[in-house]
Amino acid sequence: MNNKESLQKAGTFVQDVLKKNNLLQPYNLYTLKIKWPCLMGEKIGRYSYIKEIRDGIITIGVLNSVWLSQLFMYKRQIEERLNSYLGEAYVKDIRFVSIGKKPVRQKAFLYEREENIFVNLSAVALDKKIVDAVKEKIKDFPEALREKLFKLHIARERKKIILTGHGFRPCPRCGRWLQKTEKCLFCQLKRSHGKKIKLAALLQEMPWLTWEDIIKEYDRDEWTEEIYNDVRRNYIYRLIEKVYHQVDTAEDDLFLAVLITQKKPTDLTDSFIINIVNKYRRKT
Repeated sequence: MNNKESLQKAGTFVQDVLKKNNLLQPYNLYTLKIKWPCLMGEKIGRYSYIKEIRDGIITIGVLNSVWLSQLFMYKRQIEERLNSYLGEAYVKDIRFVSIGKKPVRQKAFLYEREENIFVNLSAVALDKKIVDAVKEKIKDFPEALREKLFKLHIARERKKIILTGHGFRPCPRCGRWLQKTEKCLFCQLKRSHGKKIKLAALLQEMPWLTWEDIIKEYDRDEWTEEIYNDVRRNYIYRLIEKVYHQVDTAEDDLFLAVLITQKKPTDLTDSFIINIVNKYRRKT
């Protein structure tokens, strides 16, 4: 096995362990801030940065109004790229804020959603049994990884003590900390994302379907009108963006016209399709 294969195998192993211990998402969110320039490219990375990550909403600080407008146009693509990096549909919205200067990077414990709890994690004392248990759990890892894993596990144990003391409980599905009567929004969004994928596939085949058609022909409990409108709207926005930048195809134009009018392709003439699509084409 060569060095590249060894590194890939070690990386996969680490990912599996982090996931098993509910540490993968916090770790990925931590690295997301660091890797923002790599994910978005040098220019975007130079003029913007991830300011805050909270409950699936990512706030991007942008250094000037020109880049603020540019990034807003590519909001959907940025969301998809971030979710692709995270390997899950975590990002539900992106907000852009104008800011004059990048802050000096500070060490912080990320993924804290509890607004009214301000505790220095390093000040929380852990029982020796807990520390020993963590050391035992990571003892078989390569030496280079043990220190990082130790810090992650210790931070997790300290967070557990703090949040439990404030009446929080972990979600049984994803491990996210919740208030006693709170439902896990993340798990709900994950289920909603799965429903959106199914509906998107249906509209890909029959883009003329209205919500009334869905109710009549398909399982009413599978989707809501809100999900339907969201999926249809996202399809329309993506196609309009292709038209605006003049990278659309004839199939894209037909699909956009059908989605907007909710008429079948046989009911639309070529001139009608052209007139609709040209409304969204950039004027040169």
